[in-house]
Amino acid sequence: MPFGQLVIGSPGSGKSTYCRGLQDFLGALRRPNVHIVNLDPANSTTPYRSSIDINALISVHDIMAELGLGPNGAMLYAIEYLEANFEWLLQRLKELGDEAYVVFDLPGQVELSTNHPSLTRIVKRLEKEAGCRLVAVHLVDATHALDAQRYVSLLLLCLRAMLHLELPHLNVLSKVDLLGPLSGGELPMPLENYTDPDAEVWREVLAGEGQQSGSDDDSDAETAGAGPSSRRPPRTSIRPRRRYDALNARLVDVIEDFSLVGFETLAVEDKESMYRLVRTVDKVGGWVFVHAGDEGGAEDGEDDEAMPPELRRALMEDEQERRRAAGEPTGPAGGGGQRNGAAAAEAASALSLFTTLDSGIVPGWGRPEDVEERYITSFRRKTAAARAQDDGERMEQDDGVRGKDGSGDVDEEEFQRQEEARIYAAYREWKAEQEGRKGGNAEQRQGAADDQQAAVQRATASRRVGNIEIKERSRSKAGQPAAMGMQ
Repeated sequence: MPFGQLVIGSPGSGKSTYCRGLQDFLGALRRPNVHIVNLDPANSTTPYRSSIDINALISVHDIMAELGLGPNGAMLYAIEYLEANFEWLLQRLKELGDEAYVVFDLPGQVELSTNHPSLTRIVKRLEKEAGCRLVAVHLVDATHALDAQRYVSLLLLCLRAMLHLELPHLNVLSKVDLLGPLSGGELPMPLENYTDPDAEVWREVLAGEGQQSGSDDDSDAETAGAGPSSRRPPRTSIRPRRRYDALNARLVDVIEDFSLVGFETLAVEDKESMYRLVRTVDKVGGWVFVHAGDEGGAEDGEDDEAMPPELRRALMEDEQERRRAAGEPTGPAGGGGQRNGAAAAEAASALSLFTTLDSGIVPGWGRPEDVEERYITSFRRKTAAARAQDDGERMEQDDGVRGKDGSGDVDEEEFQRQEEARIYAAYREWKAEQEGRKGGNAEQRQGAADDQQAAVQRATASRRVGNIEIKERSRSKAGQPAAMGMQ
């Protein structure tokens, strides 16, 4: 029974990068028989090793050249052609074996997963004829969450894909590691409001409430000790209009009525983020319930898939740190090596997918507050520390702002006086430099004028000598003595 993932998402959401990261990660976990299938006929140069490539059957470039279609029309034609030649794909999937774990990399055209029927029919045939157990992994660029209107549009897009594909579905906010730099280290709202959207909150945001500057209110809320939930809602890219309030409210009502859309988070380069998503996908698709503890796939009582020691150690340390931060016991108090070893084994067991078959929240790192702390709050702290270091170095290079008594505490008047003194000193230095340039230019001009005058004088004298010689030669020819010519 092949298990696998159907990776969908808008262009630029990180589908191919995720497939490459998943291939490397599952290889590090030593999961056998993992295969990537490229079903994007417009992408013939993938960053991963593909076991099956649709470009061997048909490509967008060939369709555009032969039929004269545009890129989108050629893409739809290619998927319809794949549906008509499904036996080509089925035969190659059977060659991978019944225990294959297959990851399908789909094109980025959203109409394929929202309204075009060919992909849905292909998925149904994969389930029926190939016996595949697939999970749809819908990647969404997390940076879109910084704009309220784009985020609500993505909620509708995810909802439509879930209803259209009719598969076990996971929506994933990819590139969460970019939220820190793009948000300046502080999200408009807690990340939990994005991973588990509250319809009432987004209804107020789209209605334009809380969009005023409100700096005094925000400072009062911070002074009063308000938590992260008091942060100002995200601004919309378009100024809200009152006449659209009813429409916006109805859109949010649609999302709330189905109550299906939620998000996991993903940073492909973070091993713990990838591990949590893999565990969640395996639990949603049922892979863990078939392979964990499988006697046929385990030897000497070992798990069917083992974590590398360094990954297990890192996850154990993070789990211990989380428990300490939450005030939970991290192990038996005062225990020796055996008891510490038992505590470590317990922590590893709690973090291992293959010994934890609960149906609730996947334990360990990965909660919204953990993700926000790692990628957003930590970025703000690092930025503040770097800024403080730069300020310190600048103060060391300069004389620094010092009071009359030599201390570092100055009042506003003294600060202004010292600032004016520094500015005036810089002005004097600049003025002296300009005067020096002017003086040098004047000397250069005078020297050039003197040289020109001397040249003129030399030329005039030369002409006079030449004229005298001409006159003497003329008088000699006329028979007059040279002396008479001189009289």
